Amino acid sequence: VVLALGSALRTTAQTEERVDQRLARNDEIRVVTGFLQSVLGRISGEKRQGITSADESPFLISAGPQELVWAGVMPARFGVAGRQFFRLALAEVGGSSALVLQFTPLEESVLPTAWDQAASEVLVRNVAAFALQYQDAAQDQPEWLAAWQTKDRLPSHVLISMEAANVAWPPLVVAMRPLIASDPSASGVPTFGGRR
Repeated sequence: VVLALGSALRTTAQTEERVDQRLARNDEIRVVTGFLQSVLGRISGEKRQGITSADESPFLISAGPQELVWAGVMPARFGVAGRQFFRLALAEVGGSSALVLQFTPLEESVLPTAWDQAASEVLVRNVAAFALQYQDAAQDQPEWLAAWQTKDRLPSHVLISMEAANVAWPPLVVAMRPLIASDPSASGVPTFGGRR
């Protein structure tokens, strides 16, 4: 009876531990997803300065398969409000790869090239696989592209695929909505953080 009771208690403890781990993982996914939707959902349509080639995008964005750099507004509830340049990419943190969001104040309309002085927020640790894809909803049959090379508009959506600590995160699709006052196609209604 004592052996059976001990085995039952051990099984219950293991089950409770697995449930706690799953709840913690689901909570992490929910928090990171909400944060990325808040930040990526407020992208700037402002044009950049100093374009020297017709091959360069006129917008403040650089969108590749492993790195996304863009201009936008950090929501005030996250502590650093206002216009920022953001960079979403993998970085080495504590000896393993992590998904990191870096941000620095947007002071002039030129994409930054150095991020060593930027503030950083580690979103997900122990990332084994990470990929970004972009979509243009204006097309008749939208496709996911590994890099954004369209010059006359911004991507409408970004797909974030990730696997961390042997756990496949659900694919995250975020609508990239230009701030109204920075969107050349908008009606000109002012909005916080944007400018023409």
